[in-house]
Amino acid sequence: MVTHESNARELLGERVRIRPWRRADTLIQERWPRYSEPFSSLWNIPRPYQPGQDDQDWTGATEAWAVELRSGSLIGRISLREIDRRRQSARLGISLAQPYVGQGLGGESLRLFLSYYFGALGYQRMVLDVAAFNRRAVRCYQRLGFVSIGSEWRPVGNEPALRLLDDEQYQHLRSYFRRNPFNAHVEFYEMELTREAWLAAGGGLIE
Repeated sequence: MVTHESNARELLGERVRIRPWRRADTLIQERWPRYSEPFSSLWNIPRPYQPGQDDQDWTGATEAWAVELRSGSLIGRISLREIDRRRQSARLGISLAQPYVGQGLGGESLRLFLSYYFGALGYQRMVLDVAAFNRRAVRCYQRLGFVSIGSEWRPVGNEPALRLLDDEQYQHLRSYFRRNPFNAHVEFYEMELTREAWLAAGGGLIE
């Protein structure tokens, strides 16, 4: 059974601390430097979701946690949306400030949060969607035990970053895009991790 009585808890990892998101954190997040990766503007294309007749326990509310260094600097945000109380499932969102990407902090934060998610919060399943060309993120999720359960193509309009695909150094990314003279789409993976799989892989629980 999903409970949220422990939302006020602070989770401590080797390098990071996770705590509930505060209003003041939003102002800090807005001042984070822009990502330097050339295709970063395509990482978070919205995934439309319309609950069906069987989704009466689904809620559009979002719950969020801040990721800090142990020194206190805010470096990231973890969120849950599409929360389904009956199915004990939710969709993950995570973002890290540009200076902290590629240092293993995202993986450490998620390992800590997943132990809490499947433990004290009582969830049985987590899903996420990730841009297929964002190989670093895909590998991180795979190391945590997430498996691909499908994919979809999302329209990207006339995003300027698409012009970079004509450069030979980005040819390895072209298979993740579909382009014609009128529109373009980018592939997103749908991934899943269950509590059973998390425990089978040696993941811990924070009760």
